[in-house]
Formats: sequence, C-alpha cells, structure tokens
Amino acid sequence: MNRILLLSEETSEIQLIERALRVDGHILRSEHDVGGCLTALDQWKPALFLADFSAGMSISSLTQLSAEMQIRDVILMVLADERDLGILEAVPQLDDFVTKPLNDIEIRLRVSRLLSSSNGVVTAELLRRGGLEIDVDRYKVTLDGVILDLTYKEYELLRFLASNPGKAFSREVLLNQVWGYDYFGGARTVDVHVRRIRAKIEQRQQFIETVRNVGYRFSENQ
Repeated sequence: MNRILLLSEETSEIQLIERALRVDGHILRSEHDVGGCLTALDQWKPALFLADFSAGMSISSLTQLSAEMQIRDVILMVLADERDLGILEAVPQLDDFVTKPLNDIEIRLRVSRLLSSSNGVVTAELLRRGGLEIDVDRYKVTLDGVILDLTYKEYELLRFLASNPGKAFSREVLLNQVWGYDYFGGARTVDVHVRRIRAKIEQRQQFIETVRNVGYRFSENQ
C-alpha cells in the first residue's frame, strides 16, 4: 500500500485515477492547487506525486515542483496532453509522464513500475558500451566515470537499446518493451525520451542512431 498525491482540477480524471489505484491497494489524495500539494507533501508524505500539467501549471512551477520532489525523495509523474511533451523536455528531473486521455490500465502499470524501481526491484547486470557503463543492479549510468542523472524511463529505454546493439526497433516496439504494455499515448513519447537521453550522453560520441522510417538502434560500434 502506497500513498499517492494527485494535483488535478478534473473530477472525472480524479475519479478514474482513484478507481485504478484502489485496485492495487494504493491510497489517493487529490489537491486542486500547487499550494495544497506542497502542504500535503510535508504532512502526508506520499511515495508518488501525479501532477496534471493543465491544472493551472506553468513550466516554472513544474520545475520548482520537480526540485521539491527530489529533495523529498518523491517520484514525480506528469499527466499532459501530447502537444505539451515538447515543453516537458525542459524539466529533466521528471521520472515519467503520461499523455491524455488517461487509461486506468496504463495508470496502474506505470505507477507499479515507478514504485517498484524506487523499492529497488532490479536484476544484477553490468553493461559496458564504449565509455558508457550501465549498472543494472544499482540503476546507475556513468559516462567516462561521471554519473549521469537519468529519469527512470530514460534509464529503461537506454538499458533496453544498449542490451541490443545494432538491432533496430520501431517506436511501437520500444513502447511495448520499455513501458511494458500497449501504450495509449502515441509514439512521440519515444522521440521525446531519445532526445533527452542524447542530450545527456552524446556530447562527444553518438550512441543512439536514428533508423529512417523505422525507429532507433544502439550503435554496434561501441
């Protein structure tokens, strides 16, 4: 059982998420503004914070919330329209985001995966690709010895691609393999995550290659 805090102004959205989370025994508390959420973070101490980007939220307030989540060791997932995904790239601290319209199955699975990662459910493994090292046992990625700050989904996507060097994957396959289910939000999610990963790991060399009309692959020359 985990406490989950939700920032949303939409009654139907709150009800859908509450029904979905109740199935897995989670407790949901909803707030309608950022101030109420900050109070709840201190008093209620949730494990996960779901923030609706359309709930009167600016990119600056989202950035501030992201910083607060890191300080409090709270997982942050943002609910957003697909047209907002480009804006969300400006907030690298996000652990995950999901596009609307929301689906109860998707919400349950995403929440389950995020909470599992925070509780350390991993498989022992170490991947080395050139100067890039992925420590699956500790969910840690380093480049030339420097620890990289990746969100959970960025890490999962990079780990999957690096585990299959030279093999091209379509966006749809990556959504299914990395997100673990049939994703309802559109393939652009993969593009957003790849751009964010590249910005963090490709200052000096290219690791992830774009395959025209297909998707992406991890370079086999590493």
